[in-house]
Amino acid sequence: MNTAIIVDDEPNARLSLRGMLETYFPNIQITGEAKNLPDAIKLIHQQKPDIIFLDIEMPGYSGLEILDFFNGHQLHCKIIFVTAYEEFALKAFELSAVDYLLKPIQKEALERALSKATGSQIENLEILHENLKTHKPQKIALQTGEGLIFLKLDEILYLKADGSYTHFHLSNKEKIIVSKRLQEYEKLLELGSFMRIHRSHIINLDHIKKITKEDGGGVVMSNGELLSITQDKKADLLALFGDNKL
Repeated sequence: MNTAIIVDDEPNARLSLRGMLETYFPNIQITGEAKNLPDAIKLIHQQKPDIIFLDIEMPGYSGLEILDFFNGHQLHCKIIFVTAYEEFALKAFELSAVDYLLKPIQKEALERALSKATGSQIENLEILHENLKTHKPQKIALQTGEGLIFLKLDEILYLKADGSYTHFHLSNKEKIIVSKRLQEYEKLLELGSFMRIHRSHIINLDHIKKITKEDGGGVVMSNGELLSITQDKKADLLALFGDNKL
């Protein structure tokens, strides 16, 4: 049995989430509710819940400010944010590997969030803070066999598909292997600085050195590697850089 608290300034929202949890997830016991972050902090210290359902947009303090109330790694519970944020913020959540639910909450989404939420998220939350400070997220969290790794997006040269794995090739010549398919990272394409040029490659446009016609055409990255590119993506790339001639 996992214990949980619900933090939301809207009584109906708390009631709705409680009802959904009690109906479909009997293994979760709701031990308290709070209508603002300071009250939630008191509950967390008193009850030490396993899970916190935390609304972001509340008067006084945003749910994202929860780290301001804790030192170091005091916060060991699982946090699932509840939000009605716009698409950019949701992309920041995804890249930071922070779990969230979009209002109005759906049972299937709640089930996914509960199955994904694991352990302390202190480092993920810190990265989320950084990503939300700018117009475009700056870092991504990668779950590897060695643990969670945080990368600056501008360190990534390209991503390469390898069956059910993805290889991240970095500017410092390191390579990180993640057990997720390449399509899992297509969310990077929405940031504007990444493009999928082939079924096997997503590249960082800031690291392109040359677009070449040699050997059937390809893209030379800043580390000198030549990557294959499809004809339609080659046209898109040339148009992006102001040249529509092949």
